[in-house]
Amino acid sequence: MDCMLSAVGKPVYHRHTESNFGSWMRDPHPREPRREPRFWTTNPADPYHLYEFSDKNRYRKNLPSKNYTLISPFVGNSHVIYNGAFYYHQQGQQNIIRYDLISGNTMSVPVPGVATEGDNYLYSTGRDYIDLNTDDNGLWAIYGLPEADNNTVVMKLDPSTLKVEYSWNISLSHHKFGELFITCGVLYAIDSATERDTKIRFALDLYRKRFLDVDLPFNNPFKMTTMLGYNYDTKEIYSWDNGNQLTYPVKVIDIGYNTPDEERGGPEAAAHSMDYDKDYEVDEFGS
Repeated sequence: MDCMLSAVGKPVYHRHTESNFGSWMRDPHPREPRREPRFWTTNPADPYHLYEFSDKNRYRKNLPSKNYTLISPFVGNSHVIYNGAFYYHQQGQQNIIRYDLISGNTMSVPVPGVATEGDNYLYSTGRDYIDLNTDDNGLWAIYGLPEADNNTVVMKLDPSTLKVEYSWNISLSHHKFGELFITCGVLYAIDSATERDTKIRFALDLYRKRFLDVDLPFNNPFKMTTMLGYNYDTKEIYSWDNGNQLTYPVKVIDIGYNTPDEERGGPEAAAHSMDYDKDYEVDEFGS
């Protein structure tokens, strides 16, 4: 799908948990739509378990309806549920794991060069080495390369097989930003995860390798966002801000490939809105 963010709404509160770190998820592409809406959560202090809630009422009261025990533990907060499977970074290993929620079967794919221990996290406020995302195109993984000046790598994965379909190596230091996320194949960056009022000013169309012109306000009401992701089914950004689980309604606009650059936003326009001190290079590798 060829689109971009045009507006981010005010955050909507859903629940509070006594932990700065955690993850809450919904499935944007459920295998069994009749069973939705379900919710899932993880707790970094309990990396062998995934908790499922059959409805919003049980989720708000923290009454799990099911508890999945993982063979391999996870690390971090930036996991995703997609098409009936749980995807996560395996603790202490350079692997992404796919755990099927129905069969319990697992598979993995190696992620060369990603950190697995220490404090060289992807973001300054998080505990992630890999940030998993989903959008209309499928499954994505964002991670850093500590041995290459903290370049940022984005991988597009087949959600069924975990085959790497595309990979982009971007001369972008992920430490410059509060969070990264992907919508419609566009990589976005939030300037800060700890300032109440901040901005989204970085947007890179991964498939076209073109910068888009964005300047959108974003709010961290509790000044400690440690997990953030986009749900393309509900058209919302999900976040974990100082233990508070929030959603942000978003508006996206179609930007067809035949749209003129001045309307879509090209490198020249993007340079006007981004005051970073270097140009970014993007190397793409196909499957």
